[in-house]
Amino acid sequence: MSQTQTPDQERRRYFRIDDEVALTLKPVPAEEEARAVERFQDASQHFGLLNDLRAVRTEHLPLRRQLQHRHGAMMSYIGVLERQLELLAMALDAHWNGPQLPNALVNLSAQGLRCNSELALTPGDLVEIWLMLFPEHSRIYALGRVVSVEETGENGDGIAIDFAHLREADQEAIAQHVHQLQIQRLRAENDYE
Repeated sequence: MSQTQTPDQERRRYFRIDDEVALTLKPVPAEEEARAVERFQDASQHFGLLNDLRAVRTEHLPLRRQLQHRHGAMMSYIGVLERQLELLAMALDAHWNGPQLPNALVNLSAQGLRCNSELALTPGDLVEIWLMLFPEHSRIYALGRVVSVEETGENGDGIAIDFAHLREADQEAIAQHVHQLQIQRLRAENDYE
């Protein structure tokens, strides 16, 4: 967050969208918070390998466009290699031995998420977040802080969580996912009218 923006202004920098994702939340006891933060980088890199590959590709998009213009056949072959790397990353992801990720309805942004949960959480609690976005199968591991809990009376309480520890590649994957969903929904709305 920049020094000149309030938390509410910072939250509004990102679009939010309702979505169905695969999600698991796990509370982190206060005495284990420091250890969870230390483990974060390794766990998130392993869990979000595909996001790293996509981020590198996006980062070098201007160079790719230049090369495509000059060396079309070579870039077509590089595209095949990139697809093979993606398939390999997906195969590695398939062997994940972590928590199962049941589907959940969430309100998602690159800043955080809101969902219903039966976990006994209070504002300020740290939670581990395992998240998978569909259809691109972007997997994200993050640490988040509970910012509010509202009794909803159905499927647990309404929990709002801000991402406290989220890698840039994972944040970009969420932002792109939200953007693509917005475009799809606007197109569907226009087709309906």
